[in-house]
Amino acid sequence: DYETLSLLLIRYPLQVCTQPIAIEVTTISGTPVLPPGNIFQVWFDSDNPNTNGGDSELLTVLLSVYHGYICPNPLGIEAQTISGQPAIFQTILTETCFLICLLCADYKVRFTCPEDWCSSECMTPWFDRDNPGGLGDYETLSLTLITYPLQVCAQPIAIEVATISGTPVLPPGNNFQVFDPLQGFECVNNQQGGGVCQDYKVRYTCLKSFCKIQVLSNLTIEAANILDKY
Repeated sequence: DYETLSLLLIRYPLQVCTQPIAIEVTTISGTPVLPPGNIFQVWFDSDNPNTNGGDSELLTVLLSVYHGYICPNPLGIEAQTISGQPAIFQTILTETCFLICLLCADYKVRFTCPEDWCSSECMTPWFDRDNPGGLGDYETLSLTLITYPLQVCAQPIAIEVATISGTPVLPPGNNFQVFDPLQGFECVNNQQGGGVCQDYKVRYTCLKSFCKIQVLSNLTIEAANILDKY
């Protein structure tokens, strides 16, 4: 399937600019797709409609308020009310992702970040602690912390989910019960429209400070093992 800009400019004259600043791709049925290795972050809420008659979740402001927690060059933005209802409008720009709403509810936003940003922070190994048998595949953060102690931070800033075979998955277009860095991932079999969940794995992005603590912990364990030999 070749949906190239050069051919689109010929087929749809005056309907697309020659130098776009962003691209969005979905299947014909409407399922969004992104290149492999993109990470979903936690939700951020820096404003509320009671402040000045509207809700403005500007990337520039969020980068200041949540310093170190947001990539400066998001690939996309998702917005919903603080109660969890999806926003019926949102603006996606590669350099200045934002949501501005007048006379509206209180919204929160989260961003999709490129993998190179997350790898510059502190990325965990892939975890697969559950299988889709029974009720579904439950890769929750709380259970991962128990199963893999010291290998994941308690407050991740992003999550990535893929099938065991390595195919990345995204929340839109899928019936996932939980897809959140602070909660982990849950796929419930009876929510799959007659099918069952695939077997999934997850990995998290933590702040750099967690990696430093992890290195020190490993060095301490190694030192203790050496001393035990003498």
